[in-house]
Amino acid sequence: MNVLVIEDDKRIASLVERALREDGHKVTLAHEGQEGADRLLAGQFDAALLDILLPGIDGFQVLHQIRTKRCKTPVLVLTAVDAVPKILHAFDLGADDYLVKPFILEILLARVSAIARRIARPEPVIVSVGDLTLNPSRRLATRHGRDIPLTRKQFELLNLLMERRGLITSREQLIEAGWGHTSEVKENTLDVYIHGLRAKLESSSDKGRPLIRTIHGAGYLFEAN
Repeated sequence: MNVLVIEDDKRIASLVERALREDGHKVTLAHEGQEGADRLLAGQFDAALLDILLPGIDGFQVLHQIRTKRCKTPVLVLTAVDAVPKILHAFDLGADDYLVKPFILEILLARVSAIARRIARPEPVIVSVGDLTLNPSRRLATRHGRDIPLTRKQFELLNLLMERRGLITSREQLIEAGWGHTSEVKENTLDVYIHGLRAKLESSSDKGRPLIRTIHGAGYLFEAN
């Protein structure tokens, strides 16, 4: 893949660049936030690795800029902050994945490979269950006439849950759908994504039981209202 690395720490950037090149990827470096945003908006990148603490505008602002201007390049956020509110904020702005520093290079390469597999995978058809419709070409859910933009991983998780409506979907099945691998995913990562997905799907006007139920010890269950 053609990967943009937006990282101001030149030592880390050099290590990541070398690892990606050895793994067969083409790599471009950017060391400032605005430079990274401009390159994403102007270039044809398959994926981006984005630091949060950057000179000029930070990684959150980069995400806001590129998603506002409809840049759909998958973005893996590299952050030294593992607080759930910060991670959820990155997801809301359009991040597709995150990795906490310090990270293991092999895990980073596995995440990038998972992005490559998702890019190569054919997009599924539009799925409608009850009052919810999922449009893969726009990565958009619609409920009660309300458009709900989704991150790439939120789409993968919701698509699987909707396909298996009425059936319990295990945590392992969801992790496989979202990440393509299981051993490197933190225990609470899936829960963070499901929490963010529920927050997007539910509104104060929605009545009845939640669309996504937690089945303790088993996984999650999607039920149409």
